[in-house]
Amino acid sequence: MVKKILYLMHVDWEIIKQRPQFIAEGLSEFYEMRVFFPVSYSKKFKKMFGDKNSYLNVFLCQLPCLPFSNRIKIFHNLNKIIWRTYFKLILKKYNPDYIWLTFPLLYDYISFYDKSKIIYDCMDDALAFDESFNFKNMLLNSEIKLIQNSSLIFVSADSLVRKLDKREKCKDKVVLNRNAFDGTILNLNDNHQVKIKKIYKIGYTGAISSWFDFESLYHTLERHENIEYHLIGPIDNKLEHHERIKIYGPVKHDDLYSYAKDFDCLIMPFKLNELIFSVDPVKLNEYINYNKPIISVYYDEIKRFSPFVSFYQDKEDLNILLSDMIRENFPKKYSNKQRIEFLKNNTWDIRIQNIRKALRGI
Repeated sequence: MVKKILYLMHVDWEIIKQRPQFIAEGLSEFYEMRVFFPVSYSKKFKKMFGDKNSYLNVFLCQLPCLPFSNRIKIFHNLNKIIWRTYFKLILKKYNPDYIWLTFPLLYDYISFYDKSKIIYDCMDDALAFDESFNFKNMLLNSEIKLIQNSSLIFVSADSLVRKLDKREKCKDKVVLNRNAFDGTILNLNDNHQVKIKKIYKIGYTGAISSWFDFESLYHTLERHENIEYHLIGPIDNKLEHHERIKIYGPVKHDDLYSYAKDFDCLIMPFKLNELIFSVDPVKLNEYINYNKPIISVYYDEIKRFSPFVSFYQDKEDLNILLSDMIRENFPKKYSNKQRIEFLKNNTWDIRIQNIRKALRGI
């Protein structure tokens, strides 16, 4: 008999394809999946990356959600009343074997239910988001309860193992399961060569929020008149206009390479803070698949990408790195053989196998 998973997400399924969607799709091949997610009310965020009907093994259910319920305590408490009532009916009818949660506050909505095994997939350090003290304290309490009542905890980064165990002893039920890429290795040759140009295009794909380091980008634009940045993804903060920063907004995941193929280089410009220190970026896997030179700010969690990525420490270091790369026509650190070998060992299919093995053990 096929086991059932009630999969509760804290992000809108339709905004941008990331870890929760990849895992839900992968597990749906082996489990009966019911995915519940809040509807985003931000029109600038709203963008489908695919047709809902194409996910034949995933039953999707939109949840009415007050805006900012993951940021404002009173909205969360109102949502809590609505969603607990809703899930009392759903859980009684569906009776899942597992309840999968992607964010600590989601536990508040189903904490009354003790007939399913709770799975916590910790993809970020939730407490590192910029929240008020009172809200952060509520978030911590929810996470501690979730850790205590989880049968299994997946984390995407080494640092999350240490952080969660410090908040509530849990190493014995934590499994490191890093992010990956979508498993479709592009058929590209190894003839990477950037010609001398008047303008070099440096691309970024992914969400753009408060942790995106625009200061470093503006700094390099002032010093290099022959570069421009191309940003693809949802944006939730106001940007200072610059003629050499091109904004595309969200793009369907399958269409990303049609943009990336025209870039001379790819970049991951994050501000270094507690949130970023625990991020295992999906985008670096995808950048490698695009067979382009890659630049990123350095932090310990992404040291394993060093054969593929040119790292910098701060905006001055980025400026020097770009000067060198422009002078050398953007050399690529890795070969096509290295690219393919890395990607074969870091697919979402492999990550799903790890999850299935862990689930069988509880």
